[in-house]
Amino acid sequence: MTTATNDVEERLRLMGILSPVDPEAANRWRPAPRLDTLHGKVGGFLGNRKANAGLLLHNVRELLDRDLELGDSVAVDKYVYSRPASDEIIGQLAVRCDFVVTAIAD
Repeated sequence: MTTATNDVEERLRLMGILSPVDPEAANRWRPAPRLDTLHGKVGGFLGNRKANAGLLLHNVRELLDRDLELGDSVAVDKYVYSRPASDEIIGQLAVRCDFVVTAIAD
């Protein structure tokens, strides 16, 4: 962890603010390498079942498909909005998708 990250965490702790990051989940996953293009790629759209998240992801999906001609897309919702997606959902998206867009919305 960097010094800047430690400084921020210490200031938040002193103010009584808890980090919204699940340390267990944060330590298990790493971002995938950046894609050169999204044109023709398979997009995953991961919702959280909160109001408007589905609508937001649907609209983003339509825009990406219109502008970048996605090869295909997969839409799925995680089971509990306040927890990370299950290993099953992550595995399904990892196997089928080149990239994933997620959203939280109320």
